[in-house]
Amino acid sequence: MLKDLLKQARGQIDYLDAVLIMAYVLDRSKISIITAQDNETLTASEAEAFMSYVQQRAAGKPLAYILGKCEFMGLEFEVNSHTLIPRPDTETVVEAALNVIEQKGIETVLDICTGSGCIAISLAVHCPSSIDITASDISLEALETAKKNASKHEVKIKFEQSDLFTSLDPSKYDLIIANPPYIPHYEINTLPRSVKGYEPHSALDGGVDGLDFYRSIIQETTGSLIFEIGYNQAKAVKNILLQHTFMDIQIINDLAGHNRAVIAHKRV
Repeated sequence: MLKDLLKQARGQIDYLDAVLIMAYVLDRSKISIITAQDNETLTASEAEAFMSYVQQRAAGKPLAYILGKCEFMGLEFEVNSHTLIPRPDTETVVEAALNVIEQKGIETVLDICTGSGCIAISLAVHCPSSIDITASDISLEALETAKKNASKHEVKIKFEQSDLFTSLDPSKYDLIIANPPYIPHYEINTLPRSVKGYEPHSALDGGVDGLDFYRSIIQETTGSLIFEIGYNQAKAVKNILLQHTFMDIQIINDLAGHNRAVIAHKRV
């Protein structure tokens, strides 16, 4: 019985996670699972698939990787083991970028380390004006995922494989946005099991102090910059920006009150 399987799952994972997994297995809505009749049954293969996913979730696998999707900025994105799972915190970066694009009359944007493409695609969907957006990543697999997401949301974005600026000219972009790897190397093993065990380390590891990618991007950028940062990295990133003659530096907090985004403009 469907309800019996949900009760069995509740002993291992959150009820809502169990409902969402059941909805995924049966290709039904969450509401239809919650309101299912007591006598509803599953086929043997459906029940087996459901319990397999429940066991994966109990072992720490993120729900987004089980379902193959997550929501960001009100949009659904495909995610997989080649991409980070978009976090609500990153919406702070997108909102900051939308403001800068409007205020500065930005025409060309580069989203570095695009992953699932959530930042670039959200900008393309939500920006009231027409802008030229390029999204890049070192991972071909991540770029393929981002391309699928762009197609799903019917937005036009240029995708480029590049290790930061090795295949790109930063001077061509009015605004560069990046949510780069920023976890200090020594902290990787202290992250929650659901992160360190499943999300790509190449998208997490920011070097010895977590600032390697900021240094590389800042020294090449000639226009405006918006970064996502770790909650305790604002001062360090600001100092690097000042060393490279950036001005009008703003630190933006996320909804939890943590430093989350940095906006800066190159002095000309």
